Amino acid sequence: MVTFGDGLLYASAVAGVIALAGLLLKELKNSDVLKDLISPMILACTWLLTFAYLLLTYYFVAGDFTLEYVWQYSSRDLPLIYKISGAWAGQPGTYLLWVWVIFLSAAWLALTTKHATPLSRRTQIITLIIGIYFILITRVLTPFKTIYEGRPDLIGYIPPDGSGLNALLVNFWMIIHPPLMFIGYAAITIPFAAAIVYLLTKDDGWEELSRQWSRFTWLFLGMGIAVGGVWAYLVLGWGGFWAWDPVETASFIPWLTLTAYLHAAALHRKNRSTFSIAAPILAAVSFILVLYAAIVVRSGLFNSVHAFGEASTGTLLIISLFASALVSGGLGMRRYLEEPDKIEEDRGFWNKTSIFYVTLLVFVILAFVSFWGITYPVFIQLTQGLKVGVASDTKNFFNVWSYPFTLVLLLALGFCLNYSEKEKKKQKKILFIVAGLTIIAMLVRLDNFYVLDHNSPFWLREPEIYKLIGSISLLSIFPPLIYAGMAVADYLIRNLGATSKRARIKSTGLTMVHIAVVLILLGSIISSTREEKIEGINIPLSAKGELVDIGKGYAMKIVDFSTRSLTEAGGEAASSGDYTVQSVKLEVYKSFSRVSAEDSCRSLSR
Repeated sequence: MVTFGDGLLYASAVAGVIALAGLLLKELKNSDVLKDLISPMILACTWLLTFAYLLLTYYFVAGDFTLEYVWQYSSRDLPLIYKISGAWAGQPGTYLLWVWVIFLSAAWLALTTKHATPLSRRTQIITLIIGIYFILITRVLTPFKTIYEGRPDLIGYIPPDGSGLNALLVNFWMIIHPPLMFIGYAAITIPFAAAIVYLLTKDDGWEELSRQWSRFTWLFLGMGIAVGGVWAYLVLGWGGFWAWDPVETASFIPWLTLTAYLHAAALHRKNRSTFSIAAPILAAVSFILVLYAAIVVRSGLFNSVHAFGEASTGTLLIISLFASALVSGGLGMRRYLEEPDKIEEDRGFWNKTSIFYVTLLVFVILAFVSFWGITYPVFIQLTQGLKVGVASDTKNFFNVWSYPFTLVLLLALGFCLNYSEKEKKKQKKILFIVAGLTIIAMLVRLDNFYVLDHNSPFWLREPEIYKLIGSISLLSIFPPLIYAGMAVADYLIRNLGATSKRARIKSTGLTMVHIAVVLILLGSIISSTREEKIEGINIPLSAKGELVDIGKGYAMKIVDFSTRSLTEAGGEAASSGDYTVQSVKLEVYKSFSRVSAEDSCRSLSR
């Protein structure tokens, strides 16, 4: 039975196909038969998907538990805000959110360009193909499926309540994190489409078309990753903001390649022959890696607290990934073979373009480290049937292989940001001094302030190459951090005096982004090395309100806790009498002065 919501999905697909047919007729046959329907059909498709998403949200708010998706992710006792956010708590809802934003992007393209140029029409064709494909994926895993489908015995039955939202999702950051991520996932469609058009036609206008959308995508992906880190820190108890979990790492990979693309595009914009292949390929790869991130979440193959589990749409995502990779790789290779031999003045290695090449290479290497770290175990499982890790401690694998390249990236940042041909000799001298100090700092021996903890089991198990890199002193991060920070400050000072308001705004934005990188790296080093572990703590619930000494100069107090009956919890857990502890609110003190206000530990059982 086709529900009203599914009818909206079908209607949106029809509208999208009509618009696509009109564009194809114009491009292939120069026919204007459907020309007047193109933009109206794109807008109609966008409105239909908007209505479909609002309808799904209404079902959540109204508590229509005859819909399987609503029953799975909502209940009557949920606060209103979590009923609204429940619409994107599961796979079907996130697909609908994803495709909705894709068509919002298509509508923006239609309204701003009027499809007046071949570039805008061709970009729209690719955007619509991707959008229609995602409508079909959404229909396969529809959020409008009723509980009666395939169960005629349930017809007429209306569940009194829903299953409810997982306790980990009843959190403020659940309201923000998924929309940020999926807006970023969808917004990358236009930069990808424009890059493919450029690889096909060599239309230089692609960069201008994709520039703002690439920045928009980068911003939302970055905010989504950051917010996800805060959420994990508060709820999952990983002991930090980042644990190299497969799903969070999969989202980080396209952010790295998109960062590389933005750097390549900055030079390509000034000189069209610079990064003429690297820039569009990086834009295309970023889209492909977004599809890969979606597969990580939805395939059921990756062991992650974020993963939804196996779904029928995983195969469709894999098909789209391979199709995108083959098209992008084939067109990129063709462009490379067609590229005429360039006779350029030999400027040597020390110029901005060469250092940018190094920067792009480092970003790609960092992305590959992350990609390999989460992909290798799955590859071995699929090919050999063995469950293995990329190393005995996955977190240390990522840290070891990412750290040296991060140092190189900081040195490149400091050199490139204020590069000047006139002062090249002076800048090279400073770079060599900082690089020398970095190498010296690598060799400084301190009490367990290294890339790897020398007391960890990982240190004993892994090959010598891990011990070699793991023995690098973390003091080595400070010379390049200071160098990069000073370069950022110098860049800001020089550009704040610019007469153009646009130039001042641009310099301020670049300053904020790069200083944020410096601060994030500084914070990650400090937070990961200055932690203390106290195991075997046993505080009875009867000690609520009392300050209990737990050793190493720390004390802890149970502020409040809540319980649930074992019958309701559906199993045995840490219990007191006939109840299981559901959540505990703690205050932690150092030398009996509070350093952490609250920690919430929730049971995963429902």
